[in-house]
Amino acid sequence: MEKERLRLMVKVCQLYFQEGLNQQSIASRYGISRSQVSRMITAAKAEGVVEITIRNPFSDESALEKELLERFRLRDVIVVDTTEAESGMADVLLAQAGAAFLETVFNDGDVIGVMAGKSITALAKELKDPQKRNLQFVPLIGGWGSEGADWHANSNVSLMAKNAKGGHWLLHAPAIVSSEDIKQKLMAEPEIEKVLNLSRRANIAVIGIGQISERATFVQSTNINAGELSIIKSEGVVGSICTSFINENGEEMVKDLSNRMLGLSGEEIKNIPQVIAIARGEVKAKAIHASLKGNWLDVLITDMATAKQVLEIEKNMGEK
Repeated sequence: MEKERLRLMVKVCQLYFQEGLNQQSIASRYGISRSQVSRMITAAKAEGVVEITIRNPFSDESALEKELLERFRLRDVIVVDTTEAESGMADVLLAQAGAAFLETVFNDGDVIGVMAGKSITALAKELKDPQKRNLQFVPLIGGWGSEGADWHANSNVSLMAKNAKGGHWLLHAPAIVSSEDIKQKLMAEPEIEKVLNLSRRANIAVIGIGQISERATFVQSTNINAGELSIIKSEGVVGSICTSFINENGEEMVKDLSNRMLGLSGEEIKNIPQVIAIARGEVKAKAIHASLKGNWLDVLITDMATAKQVLEIEKNMGEK
């Protein structure tokens, strides 16, 4: 009887997996119930009669994604293989992956907060119309410097809205001012207050992660001087997110500088339901790791080399 049970199980599985018959058709052929067919298929998997192999061309990336997901309890991770690409093309590949992801998560009526930065600009260029109604794009921070550039938050918002067929808002204010008093006065301006209030209602944030160095975009584009940068470094800051500066554990530092910046605070960023970060590169590995340690992100989009570096940093910190 056991041999005949096995024989029928094999026939059922051949019809189901190889010939593509549905369970009801198989049940009718053998005069048994559909639930019996279902149980046979389940048993065949459990007993090793059927082995399912998934040919995954992204196996290396998937392994890194899984490890990052488990270590940092993220909602999702996208790791892109850019090993064969030069730097400019690597940025494009990452942007394409990020744009494709955004197109799947947008829903009707979403308010999307958008950061400044070149990685966000690259993503915005690749974004296609997600066929969603009443999308609203709003900047999360003011302008980085007075020089015109296509990676300011206002520019990124405008480009995203154009490509996604949505509406957009502009924040006519600098990212950093000379005193907290000036900041408070600017934030009280009705037009500025209106945009910031909308950004606080965002249910998705698209952000970059800044490194702390003389080459960092925010350093080169704002009136942060060498002395202030030195202080930032001496206090253990390794990265920046919007108006916040964080140490290796993701804790906010140098709040006196953050208090002079116009945009969402760290607490307000963390209150956004889905924070999606796109960042890559050796110079950003420490900053990315810090943002993960501090639970700043829900989704990370990066490349394989950076993912490996982030995991190595985590391993080394665990061994201390």
